[in-house]
Amino acid sequence: MLRSTRVKRHVPARTGFGFAVNVGDLIRITDLEGQQPVDFWAFNRANVTEYLSCEHTKPSISRLYPRIGDAAYTNHRRPIVRLVEDNSPGQHDMQFAACDRWRYIELGAALPHASCTDNLHLALDDLAIRIGFTPQPWNLFTNFFVEPDGTFTIKAPDTKAGDNLTLRAEMDAYIVVSACPQDMNATCGGRPSDIQVEVGTA
Repeated sequence: MLRSTRVKRHVPARTGFGFAVNVGDLIRITDLEGQQPVDFWAFNRANVTEYLSCEHTKPSISRLYPRIGDAAYTNHRRPIVRLVEDNSPGQHDMQFAACDRWRYIELGAALPHASCTDNLHLALDDLAIRIGFTPQPWNLFTNFFVEPDGTFTIKAPDTKAGDNLTLRAEMDAYIVVSACPQDMNATCGGRPSDIQVEVGTA
């Protein structure tokens, strides 16, 4: 679906990348080696206090996370990106907060430790944007399984090398992605790895 590419970026494991998109742009995210989750954020370029909100998306689409054709919605209940193609097992959690230093302390990691929260704010700094909070990300390629009794099981993603999805920007936006650094449980299959981001048009 992505035929004309304007941006192509290799994002190493444990790092993040921020960039601007225009309404109608296509964003392809590829898991290069398999089993690599991607924390994904989107902010309205005209007003960054409007951002992709998992808690607002779920009631708007009546699902735990979007499927092909569904949008992710902002805290103003407007579509900001839409899932238009999914060449993956379709595991895209909207329940878990981004990993942060406190999560790694909780898990017994040695500090400092890279985190998706740090990656978000470093990427926003590069875009000359400062926000005083961390929205919950849309956790692409992430296999956090909801059990029938309401508990969660953290499973390794089922993605294989080259699996990808494509989102369409529904408004001018800033996007941040993080190749999740989680190495303390099965989130990344035990070994964080690289991703690729491409931005272009159909």
